[in-house]
Amino acid sequence: MSNIPVFKDIDDQWYTIGDITDCLKTVGADKCDILFVHTDVAFGIPNAALKRKQYLDALYESLLSLNVGTLIFPSFTYSFCNNENYDVRNSKTSMGALIEHIRKKEGVRRSLDPLLSMIAIGKQENIVEGNVGNHSLGKDSVFNRLHNCGNAKFLFFGADFTEYFTYVHYVEKMLDVPYRFDKAFNGKIIDYSGNEYDDIHYIHTQCGGVKLKNYQQMKKELIAEGKLQTAKLGNSEITVISEVDAYNAIYNRITSNINSFVEPFTEADLTHEYTFGKNGERVTHC
Repeated sequence: MSNIPVFKDIDDQWYTIGDITDCLKTVGADKCDILFVHTDVAFGIPNAALKRKQYLDALYESLLSLNVGTLIFPSFTYSFCNNENYDVRNSKTSMGALIEHIRKKEGVRRSLDPLLSMIAIGKQENIVEGNVGNHSLGKDSVFNRLHNCGNAKFLFFGADFTEYFTYVHYVEKMLDVPYRFDKAFNGKIIDYSGNEYDDIHYIHTQCGGVKLKNYQQMKKELIAEGKLQTAKLGNSEITVISEVDAYNAIYNRITSNINSFVEPFTEADLTHEYTFGKNGERVTHC
């Protein structure tokens, strides 16, 4: 199956599973024990001979072929933010087709986090299991476990590093930045055994008057420093950075310039007002 064409790019070049895996290796995605993967599967035009499930399976196989000990994917639902219960087995993720496809596979484990759940498969899949605390970005969260596990990397598999690096918010929480506050949400969690219980869960969200920046400047600087590895894949890009380099880069930028990731703000902007979903739209960000 590694030689089956999966998609073609704008120049009509076809990519097989083997090609995808080889590309991932060029940026060092295989050189870690734990790989945390953000995804966007718009690499090109899928092979019309492949059904949707087969296409997603091919992309997943390219990741498995890296032979990394453990793969982690964000399976965020923001369930409580949307006034929904969180069912660890059945709540769909808003993180894209590939992750939703992987979530439903046999043997994949998922955290009991009604806001920012994670799924994992592999040797250290228990990193998402057990008590993950009541704060999605706190000291018992999966992000915190990832920070303390050693030899982990982040892979942006078609996803845009400058827009979708949720780990920044974990570091912001650890630093207790003034432009974010802890917001509580209530709801019910349904666990793997079907038990239902009430829960209060927190997220570190932006203050009402604060405007965020993207991470374009940090990306440029990290590439120049040789800490962020990138490669073209189809019509898109893959990006890899180690957890250690990511944490240090975020930490150092915030502590040296509080406006690294937000526009300049005043005290009047620091209202504890939750602005997502105000107009009835579904909450998909924190």
